[in-house]
Amino acid sequence: MKIEVDKRGRKLYKFSHSVHQGGYFYCHKTMNDETIQEKEGLRNALKAISVKYKLIDVTIKIYDKIFFFFFMTMPSLKPMELIESIHKNIGIFTKWDNDYLYNTVYDLQEKYLRIDLEKMGFDYDKG
Repeated sequence: MKIEVDKRGRKLYKFSHSVHQGGYFYCHKTMNDETIQEKEGLRNALKAISVKYKLIDVTIKIYDKIFFFFFMTMPSLKPMELIESIHKNIGIFTKWDNDYLYNTVYDLQEKYLRIDLEKMGFDYDKG
């Protein structure tokens, strides 16, 4: 796998049989506005998941009642496998809402993530 930057400044992820741009994110909020008490433990659990699944360009942002997990995956990773692993490993940190969000992002570079989080009402530096 090779990472390059295209002429517009976006990252390109070149795998042996494919090329990808952008990335993914997983977002989950707490149930009933509970506060995430053990933020560092949650961060460590997400870091362990990123190592296990060989996630690329990982950024973790944890706020009081919600967290965002940004990453690129290897093409062979099944999204549901990753999501189930996240659910299995975060349950001990608080009660989580039944709904979560798994979607794509334009680019995983900090400048783009700042814009994405700002649009959702979050400060990149406070997560």
